[in-house]
Amino acid sequence: MATSRERRAAKQRRRDQRRGVPEGGPTAPRADVGRGLPAETLRRLLRRAGTDLAAGRDEALPELRHLLAEHLARRRAEILAACDDVAAGVELPPDAEAVPPALRAALDGSGHPVSSWADAAGVSTEDAALVTVRLLAAAAR
Repeated sequence: MATSRERRAAKQRRRDQRRGVPEGGPTAPRADVGRGLPAETLRRLLRRAGTDLAAGRDEALPELRHLLAEHLARRRAEILAACDDVAAGVELPPDAEAVPPALRAALDGSGHPVSSWADAAGVSTEDAALVTVRLLAAAAR
């Protein structure tokens, strides 16, 4: 029978494996490995989900929602920063109905369009990420 320490260690190894952390631990010290996905992975997931949604893969949003579920509460600032990064410089077509007007206005002048819109409108982290994906999909069409 495994001790509680061994069970916790096995659980942490499974989490690290899902997150892509090398088996011996991270090669460079990273303070946020135990807190969720790294910023570059978040940006990649958002871009990929936007591309998938633009290609007609409607299951891209539920898949993204599932991946973000465990990270939302503790990582709002990091997720919104990733949304801001991928939304920077996006050319939005005028007929993009999936993008709220307030976010559309923030895209024109804000350096942090998604986070400023989400904070001002009281939008949840998950909804902000999903609207970002819809924005990317609208821009890709």
